[in-house]
Amino acid sequence: MFAMSAGMPAAKAQDSPMKITVKVVLDKLTEIRQERMRDFEQKVQRYLDDMEWLDSEDVQPFEVSMQLFLEEQPSNIEDRYRCTILMTGSDIRYYDRRAVFPFQEGETIPSDGQFTPLTGLISFYLYLVIANEFDKMGYLEGTPYFDKAKAVMEQGKFTRYFTGWEFREDLIELVYSENYKKFREMKDYFFYGISVQEENEDEARKYIYEAIEKLAVVLENDHDLEAAHQFIDAHHQRVIDLFKDAEDRTPLEILKKLDPDRQDIYDEYL
Repeated sequence: MFAMSAGMPAAKAQDSPMKITVKVVLDKLTEIRQERMRDFEQKVQRYLDDMEWLDSEDVQPFEVSMQLFLEEQPSNIEDRYRCTILMTGSDIRYYDRRAVFPFQEGETIPSDGQFTPLTGLISFYLYLVIANEFDKMGYLEGTPYFDKAKAVMEQGKFTRYFTGWEFREDLIELVYSENYKKFREMKDYFFYGISVQEENEDEARKYIYEAIEKLAVVLENDHDLEAAHQFIDAHHQRVIDLFKDAEDRTPLEILKKLDPDRQDIYDEYL
């Protein structure tokens, strides 16, 4: 097996600023397979809790939700599963229906950094979520975690269970693109503005105004960038609250164009 560049076992995972919850859905499995996988959710949760994912804890507490939906994948030699994974952070979400991994009754999930089709899938998306959170702490601070996700992807491409890794490679290429870098730079401006809002509302407006202008450029370059739309979903109300009484409400005008489904909401404050 390949050695994965994930974290090592953690002595006190409960002290981490990251809280991860897991939900495994077995409804599409036969009763026999459901019985074999009855404790799979607990095993995944234990694996996540036993690993130290963060190189630094200098990040605001955040939560991650992971859902795994299992279906049977025909095989004459082992129990094999198709898996849909939904990994959700505070303002980003990853959805992937292309995973396949083997798992046998009584098997455990290694927490020693070993790469398996299952641990690779989990760590890949978890590192992407973590990178997103660290980008909020400073300019491109999430880069080490994007690099970790890329390293996992490179391993995944060369395993027997390579299904879906081409899609994940495309996702990594997107993350390293110039336009996505601009999206990440935008977050630096936005969250700096949020961090100074209580002390200096004018400065907060200045930086968040710049962030919204940068966001417009990002979406002009790639109107379908999901991460940008998810960002708007999560933070539009913050922008409204900050600018609804401002003299210059241009950021709301910009958001109205970027987020037409909420035009009526923005119009209330314009």
